[in-house]
Order: sequence, then C-alpha cells, then structure tokens
Amino acid sequence: MIFMPSLNKVTARKLTTNTDKSLLQKELPEKVIQFGEGNFLRAYMNWMLQQMNKQQLFNGRAVAIQPTPHGKVVPKLNKQDGLFTTILQGIEDGEEKQEIEVNSTISRSINPYDDWEGLLKLAESDSIEFIFSNTTEAGLAYKEEPYPEKESPLSFPGKLTALLYRRYTYTNGGTGFTIIPCELVEENGNLLKSIVLRLAEEWELPEAFTEWVENRNTFCNTLVDRIVPGYPKDTVKEWESRLGYEDTLMAVGEPFHLFVIEADPSLEEKLPFQKAGLNVKWDKVKPYRDLKVSLLNAPHTLLFSAGFLSGLNTVREVMEDQTISSYVRRVVFEDILPHLSFDSQEKEAFAESVIERFQNPFVKHQLADLGLNAVQKLKSRVFPLLKQQEYVPAAISYSLAALFHYYKPYTIHDGHFMGLQKGRQYKVRDDEVVLQTFIDFWKYKQQTKDDIADLLSNQSLWEQDLSHLTEDVFYYFESIDLNGAKGAAELLLQTAAPIENHK
Repeated sequence: MIFMPSLNKVTARKLTTNTDKSLLQKELPEKVIQFGEGNFLRAYMNWMLQQMNKQQLFNGRAVAIQPTPHGKVVPKLNKQDGLFTTILQGIEDGEEKQEIEVNSTISRSINPYDDWEGLLKLAESDSIEFIFSNTTEAGLAYKEEPYPEKESPLSFPGKLTALLYRRYTYTNGGTGFTIIPCELVEENGNLLKSIVLRLAEEWELPEAFTEWVENRNTFCNTLVDRIVPGYPKDTVKEWESRLGYEDTLMAVGEPFHLFVIEADPSLEEKLPFQKAGLNVKWDKVKPYRDLKVSLLNAPHTLLFSAGFLSGLNTVREVMEDQTISSYVRRVVFEDILPHLSFDSQEKEAFAESVIERFQNPFVKHQLADLGLNAVQKLKSRVFPLLKQQEYVPAAISYSLAALFHYYKPYTIHDGHFMGLQKGRQYKVRDDEVVLQTFIDFWKYKQQTKDDIADLLSNQSLWEQDLSHLTEDVFYYFESIDLNGAKGAAELLLQTAAPIENHK
C-alpha cells in the first residue's frame, strides 16, 4: 500500500506543479470574512481571490466561518492549514480546458458555536474590509432570536448583526464593511440589510448603530454563476494518485464563471477582479439574474427529482438519457425561453450554452446536491417564471409531482430524513417545517387528490396557493407511482403542447 501524504503547507511546499509556492510563504493580511466554507464558495470566491493574489493585485486572505452547528468543513480546513485543491474542467470556446491549483486564500477557520468570541474579535481587525457569504437561499432569511450575549445565533443575519455591532462599538462608529452576499436570492444585499436592521430594532440596539449600518456599510446585490459539483467522490483515488497527496476538500467546478456586483465601479480599485482577467461585471444585477436563473437554475431545480427518480445520479447522466434530456430541452426551449423578454438571439445563445454546460464531460454534478433545500429553490427560481405566463406548463406540474415522491421519508432523523429509491437510500435536506409537512403528507399509505390539494394550498410552504394545479399534479403523481418517473416523463413528452392550466 502506497503512503499518500495529506495536503498541508509542508506537503504543498514540496509539490512541483499546481501550486504557487511564493503565495504559501507570504504572510498576507486577513481582508475578508467569509460566511460559508462549502464547495461553491471555495471554488468560486476563494478561486477569484487566488487569481488576484497570484498577480499581486489583492494581497489578502479570508477567514472562513462555519454557518451551521452541523458543519464538517472547518476541522478539515484546519487540518490542511486552510489549503484545498480546485479542479476546473470543461469545454470553453469549443476546446477542453483543465486547471488544477492549490488554493491558499483561507488563513484560518472558525466554528462560532465553539468560539463565538473568536468570530466577534474579527470585527476589531483594521485589515478586514469585506464580508462574503454563501449560506444557501435558506440561510438568507429572518429568524427570531435573542441577542447573542455569549453564544452564536443560529442564523447568518444574526451572526452578521452581532459582528457589525462589535465593529461599531470598537471603532466608535468608524469604518464599516463592504458586504457582498453570494446567495442566489433576488436583491440579496438589500434583503440582508433589511434583516440586519430588523434584528437591530428587535435587540434594542442604539439608533446610532442603525444609522451607522445604513451610512458606513455597503450591502451589494449580486449574481453568481459557476457550476460546482464539489468533492469528486467517485474518482477521488484517481485524483490523489495524480496529485500525489490526499485532499478531503478537493472542489471540482467548470471553467465558466460570472459575477455581477451592483455597486459603484470604484470598488474595483479595492477588488480588482477585472484587472485580474475575471468575468466580473459592475452593473445592474436584474437583467443578468433573470437570464441566468431562468435558463440555468430553474431547469436544475426542475430536473433533479425527475432524473434521480429515474435512477440517474448526475446532470451529465440526465443529458445522456434520451427521455429525461428531452424533458430538460422541453423545459428550456418551450416552457421558459419564449417567455423571457430578452433579445431572441442573445437568449437562444445563452440557452444553448447552458445545454453545453449540462453536458460537461468532466463535471459530475450530483442530482442529490441539487435537491438541497429544493422547496425554497422552487419558490425563488421557478415560481417567478409563472407570473410571465398565462398557463402553467405541464413540465412544472410534473416536476412538482416528482418532488413530492422525492420527499417521501423512509427513515426519519434529526434535521433530515432518508428516502428510498430502488433499494438505495438518500438524504433529504430542507427546512424543518418543509420536512415535517412531507412527513405528515406521507403518513398514510394512499395519497388522494384531496391530499395533493391540501399540500398545494399550504401557503406557509409555498408562500402562495397552488391548488389550481391539483388536477395536473395529481395526474403526474399517480403516473409516477404507476409508471415511474421516466415513464411519466415519456407520457409528458407525447403531449404536443403544455397543459393550459390557467391560474
């Protein structure tokens, strides 16, 4: 058995490729706090920081904060001295591209549930200017919590509010932060700011603090775009053999990236993304967001349960399956594209690029990962599209029915439940209210049309009444039960046009 060393600073200094040893040796100041240490942020934001650092344009590192009590990344980061490998593979301009790199932008990691004061002390650092976050759509939400005297709040906005208050008191109302959330939520910066101000009021913090939040801090609306499947668990041994070390935090992604930041372009002087050759736009977010969410994220959310219940594991497998790939193309080109108010040539080109990205032969984007917090993703990515249409496309009713089947509990645990599909168990991860709603829905052996209607009319779940979809969702729900997800999709594809289910 060949001994394989673990990635750390000692190992990295011995490497002959894929690492910038000069960066490893530099003592760069901490300029960034990042709430989130998952695959996406590491292969996206930390990757961008690395590109700027290599060109000596930013010269700073980030402190990674664990966002939830159950996180498992921080111990791994600490064990690897904050290092991890990014592996970017895909088709770019018609040619295969591969970039492998040891990232050294994380200086240290903090679990605030173990070291709350350690997080707050970051507010007293003169070098820290920026706060980035990616806590998923569910993380960018208000939660009623008491003021955190001695222990961390559960919510990201709660942590941020306490951090800002420490900054305010330490600087006596001096310089604040530039806060750049990367959660895929519309007007994410404005939303985060509103939650911070709400918590400040509920915690009875001084009015002068509220004014300081408003006037001395910048909250940016953003749009992020890069497909990041994350850890290559199916090929990890091959990668370790090729790299010459073990890395429990390898992050695989595609070369394509887009970052739109709605802020004064003068911020580019401090965050010189464009100067580093990165695809970053200082512009209004909404036009880019509408195109990207509609043609990339919404199809992701609509395909994951259909593909998974058809026995497929990745987006690439979906695109290799004749039936489910035809379903995806129908969603993109018939149910979404015609209703987008963009230049027809531009949106057609973007849609074709999305199909190419879905077909990326190097990226194994797990369908189960796309299913994380799927109900919230439906609300933020798919339901807004319905406002632009006179009818609800059949594919959306089918997708809802598939989601109901995907959310069928097999064994129930604290914080999640396990589903069962053709003998394999899978973890369903979502908000506690969502999980309990589906546990209740599936507690009887037979689900009737009335049960479907009750579920669709649950406004606390969907934030709207979807009961007008009952007939078609029940039709596809039963079809999946009888014919399987793929068989139901085949029936859907035989329909010449979407079912005109008027709202």
